[in-house]
Amino acid sequence: MSDQVYYYDDLAVGDTFETRGRTVTESHLVTHAGNTGDMNELQTNADFAANTEFGERVVHAPLTYSMMEGLITSDFRAEESNVCYYGLDSMRIPEPTYIGDTISVDREVLDKREREPGGIVTFDDVVTTTDDRTVLICETLEFMRAREKD
Repeated sequence: MSDQVYYYDDLAVGDTFETRGRTVTESHLVTHAGNTGDMNELQTNADFAANTEFGERVVHAPLTYSMMEGLITSDFRAEESNVCYYGLDSMRIPEPTYIGDTISVDREVLDKREREPGGIVTFDDVVTTTDDRTVLICETLEFMRAREKD
């Protein structure tokens, strides 16, 4: 977890941040499939997936999103400043994520709206792999506290 605590008033439109990386494993895919019941053959059947345009199994898009949220929580969010996750305005999956990909998140502050006890911050979150493929793009909203006045 990052030692930096970001509050609503610390952020400005245009600020950027980057998380550390995390490698997507077979265990992540199998656990996600079991937890959600999503047993699509593109993710769970290697022979089937080999005969698709992807050539191999791909990771469920919601799993990539969940791992993105985990990276953001580990490297950006803090209990002291985070009121709650506020929503998702858009999401696209321009490229697939594969087992073995290491992903990280680049985020940029797009917008801020004041709301007690701080405000709503809209982030452009871009998930990329170490081989420079963009595998997820979304706008995430977070409800954040302002710093306490002295």
